[in-house]
Amino acid sequence: MRSKIYQIIVVLIFFTSCKNKPASFDTEELIGVWSGLLFQTETKHDSIVLKPVKSPQIAFLYKNGKSDTFKLEQKDNTVSFKGISGVRFDAAFSNNAQSLYGVITENLWSQSLLFLKSENNWVAKIIKPEIIDTDYTVYLEFYRDSLGNLQAKIQSNKENRKLHFSIKKVSVTGNNIDFKITADRFALSATYQSETKKLSIKYGNTNSKRKRELTKHGKNEWKGYTPRPVNKKYDYKIPQPLDALIQTASLKEVGLDPSLLGFMDSINNGAYEHIHSIIITKNKKLVFEEYFHGYNRDYLHDIKSSFKALSSLLLGKAMMKDKSIHINNSIINYYPEYNISDKEKKKITIHHALTMTTGLQLEDEDKMQWENNDWVGYKLNLPMEYEPGEKFEYSSGGINLLTGVLQQSTKKYLPLFFYEEMLRPMRIHKFQMRVSPKGRPYLAGDFYLRPIDFTKFGLLMLNDGVWGNQRIIASEWINTATQAYTIKGRSNKDLNRGYLWKLGERNVSGKQMKTIEAWGNGGQFLIIIPEIEMTITFTGGNYNLAEMETPFEILNKYILPAVALESN
Repeated sequence: MRSKIYQIIVVLIFFTSCKNKPASFDTEELIGVWSGLLFQTETKHDSIVLKPVKSPQIAFLYKNGKSDTFKLEQKDNTVSFKGISGVRFDAAFSNNAQSLYGVITENLWSQSLLFLKSENNWVAKIIKPEIIDTDYTVYLEFYRDSLGNLQAKIQSNKENRKLHFSIKKVSVTGNNIDFKITADRFALSATYQSETKKLSIKYGNTNSKRKRELTKHGKNEWKGYTPRPVNKKYDYKIPQPLDALIQTASLKEVGLDPSLLGFMDSINNGAYEHIHSIIITKNKKLVFEEYFHGYNRDYLHDIKSSFKALSSLLLGKAMMKDKSIHINNSIINYYPEYNISDKEKKKITIHHALTMTTGLQLEDEDKMQWENNDWVGYKLNLPMEYEPGEKFEYSSGGINLLTGVLQQSTKKYLPLFFYEEMLRPMRIHKFQMRVSPKGRPYLAGDFYLRPIDFTKFGLLMLNDGVWGNQRIIASEWINTATQAYTIKGRSNKDLNRGYLWKLGERNVSGKQMKTIEAWGNGGQFLIIIPEIEMTITFTGGNYNLAEMETPFEILNKYILPAVALESN
């Protein structure tokens, strides 16, 4: 009998000990917004030095005061070197060696360099790459729902976290905080020490866990979690001047009604999630430029597939340099190293790549980029699914086939050619672009530049390819690239598209007007309306989400109805 009583007591003690312990602190202490760096990347090197100034012979790559030395190769007005692990440097002189500009490629990313003279050296800083996991701040907000239950939501400064998961439930046991989330492949938990007021989170997938300490922010502190400072009324100001070639003006001066500004309150109230910038030009003047979630004018932003449209312009630039390029040239002719004998593949032309009608089987982008060193070879070796020109199929790999055309025609490392021939004349000095292990740039996306510089391409189109007094792109190519080409979609529906530009119509104050547009995943859009000399630029972080198209609601509800049309 005593033995049975003893067993019952042991069982009761066991189950009592297994029950969740109540919170060891007042959970009200959690209420508010906490943040910390979840990811932070660094550069492999922090600066580069060339010497001497006149006809440099040696390059020094520095990291924390220690350097690696490379002998420079010289050809015409360029200097370069190639190191191990894909590191390479390419630069060019201009104005009789009075200035030097170049690019450095590390870890499959190529970025611009701005050189300054220092005694008998050329010196340039290597900035930290601004890929998605650079300085990725995570925000964790605790709040009470309508029933008084503790809830939480997680967000970041760079992207809408709905892509990964959202928090469904919060449970507190002792000083441990458990989060029930909407994705099985991730895990999130936290601990809180009331004595020190410290909150630490553990975050990651099944193979990786990161532990980070978060800092709590005061009620009115703005750290990028909210679109703009909380409880601060928006006050419109004419944008700061950019350079001598882009004038600024007020909304009223260019015929835009101030009612346009109504979307600012909507953004602040959470109606439109993760928009990072909105820039408007009218009559070729900059009239509106605002940034959200901690972004600013000088921050580089990934424009994703919008870069496809810029790649079309880059091809136009190459055609100005090499008259042998014609849109009906066979793509295969630019890749003799692959020795392709398929007669159907030999029919694929530059025109087919520009209209996404190569007929090649659609690539697996992840497999192409992460399992293959040769992205072009991977695409070209896929089987033919249609006759070239028969069907439109959105394909990043198909666009990337243009790299061989450009590389062979320009006879120069493509990131340097792009910088030298297009970006520098437009006074664009900061960019970053993805490069394959074979050293070919990724023309389909993964291109970072300042949103204000993205806007410049809209103005370039309105100026018929001229920037300042310099012709950047031939007028004939602007017309060719924005001509409507009728192609068949997979459902046999006719589509009208330009050469990597979307062509459409939008309602502007009751009148249908033709538009030229570049679109990119996450909410990267450049809308050009030639009839009223207007451009609208958006950048955002709604990657792979329906919210990526919410800028169009702002465009159609607020911006375009504010345009004052001249009466006939």
